Amino acid sequence: MKGSSAEIIVKYLEQEGVEYVFGVPGGHLLPFYDALYKNGTIKAILTKHEAGAALMAYGYAVTSGKIGVCCGTVGPGATNLVTGVASAYVDSVPLLVLTAQVGTTAIGKGALQEAAGVGRTVDQVALFEKITKMNIMEIRAKNMADTIRRALRVAFSGRPGPVHIDLPADVQAEVVEADLLPVSAYRTSRGGSVNVAHVKTAFELLKNAAKPAILAGYGAAASRQGENLLRLAEGLAIPVTTTLRAKGVFPEDHPLSLGCVGLYGTRAANSYLRSDIDVLLSVGASFHEFTTHCWDPAFAPSKALIQIDIDPTEIGKNYPVTLGLVGDAEVVLKSLVTELSGSGRKGHEIGSFKNNHEYFREDSMLSDAIPMKPQRLMKELREVLPRDVIVFADIGNTLTWAERCFQAYSEGHFVAASGLAAMGSAVAACIGGKLGRPQSPTLCLCGDGDFHMTGMEVATAAAHKIPVVWIVLKNSRLGMIHDLQSVSYQSRYISSTFSDTDFVLAARALGAEGYRTDNPSEIGPIVKETLMKSTPAVIEATIDAAEMPPMKPRMLALKRSLGLPDATASFSWNAIKALWTMVKER
Repeated sequence: MKGSSAEIIVKYLEQEGVEYVFGVPGGHLLPFYDALYKNGTIKAILTKHEAGAALMAYGYAVTSGKIGVCCGTVGPGATNLVTGVASAYVDSVPLLVLTAQVGTTAIGKGALQEAAGVGRTVDQVALFEKITKMNIMEIRAKNMADTIRRALRVAFSGRPGPVHIDLPADVQAEVVEADLLPVSAYRTSRGGSVNVAHVKTAFELLKNAAKPAILAGYGAAASRQGENLLRLAEGLAIPVTTTLRAKGVFPEDHPLSLGCVGLYGTRAANSYLRSDIDVLLSVGASFHEFTTHCWDPAFAPSKALIQIDIDPTEIGKNYPVTLGLVGDAEVVLKSLVTELSGSGRKGHEIGSFKNNHEYFREDSMLSDAIPMKPQRLMKELREVLPRDVIVFADIGNTLTWAERCFQAYSEGHFVAASGLAAMGSAVAACIGGKLGRPQSPTLCLCGDGDFHMTGMEVATAAAHKIPVVWIVLKNSRLGMIHDLQSVSYQSRYISSTFSDTDFVLAARALGAEGYRTDNPSEIGPIVKETLMKSTPAVIEATIDAAEMPPMKPRMLALKRSLGLPDATASFSWNAIKALWTMVKER
């Protein structure tokens, strides 16, 4: 084809099935935006900030299975993208990040917003070096077709992740001849072969185990392996627990489900995985600090750890393995399922174990208190939301309530950008998530601190008529920080509270619907009403500000990693209440 190099990029994105590009245009980026205009099939979503653009691209990639595309102009546009791109890098989410650059003839002359790293200028290519899988300034228009193909190939190869191309303005506009190759000609689909003998060995270990368990991580969720997990677990009667980022890949109302494991996971999952199981099958899990309670030795099985991961550097990284299976979760799980052939094992009854460990049955989930308990809020949401709901949970205490008290199912999608753990990430990412899977209702659970950071993106949803529902858990504080100051710093509060915000008024000012309640019995009807409309909505849900998530595991983790003061040395009233909660949790 003959066209500008920007048009060549757009054509390749069209071939990849990309439907949206998220960003804020600048003068140096206009050749690319003009190419989008001429193409007409890919819609440009104007965000309110480039951080929101990168996070929306993240959300779109996670729910659609396609690559998310975000862009920013030279200089501040590029620097604003960094948090969202870093989140995608840590969480293995494929993004194409496009930044503008001053024209090649202006580099080194101190042009407006120049960011080529010459003289006293920002080097925006270097800025993305450690948070992308590929990072290049393309200064030759004739090479653009090769560059975009390589970027797309790298983004999806092995462990997925973001790639970055920096585009000088004159290079974007230059007209060249280029081949337009089909996707199959420049990148392969995920998959590959697997060692058959190792699969058979793994299956025999699971089949003959006395007390096995399966731990499903994000690798299983990203490759959409809920069905194969279900078949394998049921065929061998093995209980299943997931990491936070894989929450819901195995339905949490299934008899074999133990829910999420980790600092804020269910008591059932945390207890079972540390109850001397003999064989553990890990599917795409990294054995993160929070998942393993700071790498508790009790998580190591007594007989065999079988670890599946597409990244060979993850195998045996934190716990010694008996058998490492390097490969895509889809390929390995399918191979294990084919070994079933009607031959299973008799498993132990875990129903009573779950009942004895309050599996989604905590007392606070039944509380009628006003303001509402956050645990009760999660219960009310689960009862009214359809099974295929997409839930984006933001960072902080809100995420702990969702992980522990909101059941997620495989028909839906639970998304937490918890690797980098950037506050406000879900508030923006949910907009891209809705566009990536428009047939499912999409909900964002966030704290008021989260919403303050990126809440202006509600205007983006309103402008493009994207019906996302935000539920803001309001307590006028940074809950997690405030709790730590209560317990470890003798209630010496600083920079953890803020003035009351009228989120209903803010929502309406940004073009969305606004609702307010502090009563748990009102949440269900309000949510039902919002789901029936085709407009975005914000629900201000005031919660009991004194309610704390489980403190014992958090204090242990943070004491080890951050060196926090010993909670037992604090004699504030809040510390005493937290310590009493710890005793009850033992």
